[in-house]
Amino acid sequence: MTNRKLLPLAAALVAVLGARAIGGELEDKRDAKLKEAFIQKAGWVLDYTKAREEAKKAGKPILVYFTRSYSP
Repeated sequence: MTNRKLLPLAAALVAVLGARAIGGELEDKRDAKLKEAFIQKAGWVLDYTKAREEAKKAGKPILVYFTRSYSP
């Protein structure tokens, strides 16, 4: 292969490896945030399936809040 043909492949590889490195860092930040006291004390249910089951038993609606504070 010529260098021209390898350039897109190399760029894709760098992008994938970079995204994985960023993703791991963001997952670590998320995990640390979920361990903070205000999350633990509030009694938030972070598992959607479990939240649906609990809401159905209690006859209550679910508040689902989706957010993303980054864009890799």
